[in-house]
Amino acid sequence: MKSRLSLDEKHALYVEHLRNPSATYTELAAWAANMFTLNTTPSKTTICNVIQRHTTQHQRADSKARSIDRDVTLPEVEQRILQWVLRCKELGVCLTGELIRKQAVAFCDELQVPMSRCLAFSKRWLYKFQRKHGLTSKIQHGEAASTPPEAVAVGRQDILNTTSGFSPYDVCNMDETSFFYCLSPHRSITRHRIPGTKKSKKRITLALTTNADGSDVIDPLFIGTAVQPRCFNHQTGKELGFDYHASKKAWMNGSIFNTYLHALNDRMVSENRKVLMLVDNAPPNKLEDEALLTNVSMKMLPPNTTTYLQTQDAGIIASFKAKVKQWQLQNAPDQIEEVMSGARTSCMRSLSLRQCDGRKMLGALS
Repeated sequence: MKSRLSLDEKHALYVEHLRNPSATYTELAAWAANMFTLNTTPSKTTICNVIQRHTTQHQRADSKARSIDRDVTLPEVEQRILQWVLRCKELGVCLTGELIRKQAVAFCDELQVPMSRCLAFSKRWLYKFQRKHGLTSKIQHGEAASTPPEAVAVGRQDILNTTSGFSPYDVCNMDETSFFYCLSPHRSITRHRIPGTKKSKKRITLALTTNADGSDVIDPLFIGTAVQPRCFNHQTGKELGFDYHASKKAWMNGSIFNTYLHALNDRMVSENRKVLMLVDNAPPNKLEDEALLTNVSMKMLPPNTTTYLQTQDAGIIASFKAKVKQWQLQNAPDQIEEVMSGARTSCMRSLSLRQCDGRKMLGALS
């Protein structure tokens, strides 16, 4: 559970205020706490600030819209275009400027606007149209639009019911991510444009597991393509200090997943702990024999809800990769010197799998 409202939740609170203007701040606070499963009810001051800020923003947007292009040549066409754009947004349809311009021409034909009054719907018209109505080009992020809000609410409540019998220390979450360990930065500080190089596709899969309160450091799982990588020098991952497995495409599979869970179960047995493991519903995440897991209970997240409910996607994986990248860049000055001397051709391409030291990567989780 959380105690703060996200930007989207603040906007939803403002919309609820518009729908029900007679609701008091206390009622809106109770609505927000119930709708967004907050562990504390927002104060009246918080609700007041959210509503006032959104009201001010909308007033500024309206004032700006009124100050731009007061005289509209084809008001009915423009209104139809705006309604069409907003409807596309509700349906999750991606729009480009070219599509809007083409639809504007189609509306002119539909409304039988005389050729003498038709506009060219140029890029300048599009620019003014977007400014007037506060429309900007934005990149779609994540997969949140693919998930019905009802499914998220049901899934969140299901998880709350499941985890109610465990302390945060004993609630774990695992997720896999790809890691291109030889991928060099694609931006450079320079005076002139520089040609790019072919990007390295060397990758491994990392499985990261953390508990709810962040107090238990669980070793990450590494999955590569080679059973015995040459850079290991005839040693195993265990001898080198990390948990390494191999599959044909360096992906997680059922065998590796079950081996990992059984190793975790053995650790929990030795610590006399019983934990709950939350995982997504990916095909490899299937137990072969649940009865063998005496101290680990597994719970799958509902389908298509990991964008909202997968805690590893809430910044844990991104933070882990950022810390590993910082560690890699510590060696970059020496590698640059070797490139300048001709000893090597690239700073990152010579990075071996063994240099992705499991002990140092484990430190990134701390």
